[in-house]
Amino acid sequence: MSTLTPLEKWSYAVGNMPFAIKDVAFTSFVVFYYTQVQGLSGTLTGVAMFIALSWDAITDPFVGSWSDTIRSRWGRRHPLLLLGGVPTAVLCFLLFVPPVGLAEAGTFLWLLVVSLALRTFITIYFIPYSAMGAELSSDYDERTEIAKTRISMSWLASMLMPAIAFGVIFRAEGGVDGRLVEANYFTYGLVSFVAAGATALICLWGTRTVIPRLPTAAIGQPAFHLTQPIADFRSALGNRNFRYKMGASLTFGMVAGVYLTLSLYLATYFWEFSNQQLAGMVLPTALGTVLAFSGMGWLGLRYDKPALLTAAAIALAVNAFWMIGARLLGLLPENGHPLIYPLAMISTCITTVILVGLQTLSVSLIADILDEQELVTGRRQEGTFFAAGTFILKATTGVGTLIAGVVIDLAGIEPGSAPGSVPQPVLQSLGWFTLAVVCGLCLVACWFYSRIRLGRKEHSRIMLQLEQSRAAGGAFTAQ
Repeated sequence: MSTLTPLEKWSYAVGNMPFAIKDVAFTSFVVFYYTQVQGLSGTLTGVAMFIALSWDAITDPFVGSWSDTIRSRWGRRHPLLLLGGVPTAVLCFLLFVPPVGLAEAGTFLWLLVVSLALRTFITIYFIPYSAMGAELSSDYDERTEIAKTRISMSWLASMLMPAIAFGVIFRAEGGVDGRLVEANYFTYGLVSFVAAGATALICLWGTRTVIPRLPTAAIGQPAFHLTQPIADFRSALGNRNFRYKMGASLTFGMVAGVYLTLSLYLATYFWEFSNQQLAGMVLPTALGTVLAFSGMGWLGLRYDKPALLTAAAIALAVNAFWMIGARLLGLLPENGHPLIYPLAMISTCITTVILVGLQTLSVSLIADILDEQELVTGRRQEGTFFAAGTFILKATTGVGTLIAGVVIDLAGIEPGSAPGSVPQPVLQSLGWFTLAVVCGLCLVACWFYSRIRLGRKEHSRIMLQLEQSRAAGGAFTAQ
């Protein structure tokens, strides 16, 4: 059971914000900035994102295994939190300040190198951070509570950064849309640097007191070596429930890569929302977050996590269809009609409820699967399991981002295009492509979740057996 103080609990939760800040940068602004402002082709932008995400995925298992084997006075996780946190903040800034006067090749190389470095250091920070979350409690329901606070901070960052961007930084000046002004991205990068750096340091300072209570590497476990991640990864995939969880992550990775890459394109050109309207989306996002956390406790006590994840995947597909599908089928009025923005706000609220639930329950479910794995192998492999999960997610997200970049070029959206200037056939193509990917892959994820067999009763049985094994001198030890 957890003995976390409120300071420890919320300091840990705040530590999720640097990852969210990085995510907002890549998913909402990077592709748009480099294609529409810097003039880099969508294909080259997609290639840079794909290479960086592929590298990010490859490094995850190595960092995970490394983190699991570290022995130090500061525990297994905290040394890597420090090593990765500060450079992450600096690179969030450099991402939006390429040197002036670069040719297309130079711009591509800058994006590629900075993205590779940023994703390397955020991996060094985030894999140990995620692993530590699974170690804070062994209780089925309390893990969900810890995950809720962590995800709430992630969503807070995901709301505040776009709100600041669209409401303040990207405001139109002199009739020019602020999303197309290069200097504004310098300011956005600076805000990202301050926010990511501050929250990483808060997490480090506030969780230092939990170090003596966290698990250590198993007695007799060999030191980290380069071949270990491969063996650890194979061991993780030997777990049936983990394989199905990874199948769901694979499909959602493709969804994320395509949809998030195109999200600002859809908002700017498909729906023609202004910066003020996009800033206003923080309201339904905040409401959705509150509703998700309010209802999650009630639902979590009545239904098992796999069942709730299955329902969430179905709901996400339905929500995508009723808004984008209605527009494509001619069932909605033209852009600018008073009905469009309220409907988009309702859709955003529903999407937020679903995604908050998916993220929270997924994190909590991995922690339960780790207990099952320890019962079989006698080892705690938090770093390995979370790294394996992010490996799958990042690799498939990279593929989705690359596909989206190619679609941007094929569709023919010119750099610097103003809202309302893109031909309707182009917008129809973007809409249909997005809808097909989201709905189709969400239904595939639904099937994977429905195959997981690890509910409350099964987890209780596992924990009882684990307690007996640990009492008998199992391999798992704590400081």
